[in-house]
Amino acid sequence: MGAEWELGAEAGGSLLLCAALLAAGCALGLRLGRGRGAADRGVLIWLCYDALVHFALEGPFVYLSLLGNVANSDGLIASLCISCRSPCACASCMAAG
Repeated sequence: MGAEWELGAEAGGSLLLCAALLAAGCALGLRLGRGRGAADRGVLIWLCYDALVHFALEGPFVYLSLLGNVANSDGLIASLCISCRSPCACASCMAAG
């Protein structure tokens, strides 16, 4: 495997955060789904994971977009937005100039 398969620190951090959110979503969904059928537990796991992703990843992005600029921020969530560090056509980067 060549250099094109190597992950940067930001990508590794993003994968770790998503894995932690998945583990937390599974644990929370299984706890809330005690006494329910397998399909109900699966749906609860998905809903818990989805809610955690919205709060942990998308919430700070919206906050930074409304009150600042993701492209110019040095925060953890902004560092996960790799595309904002290189030239792209997203709204945040276009606003930053």
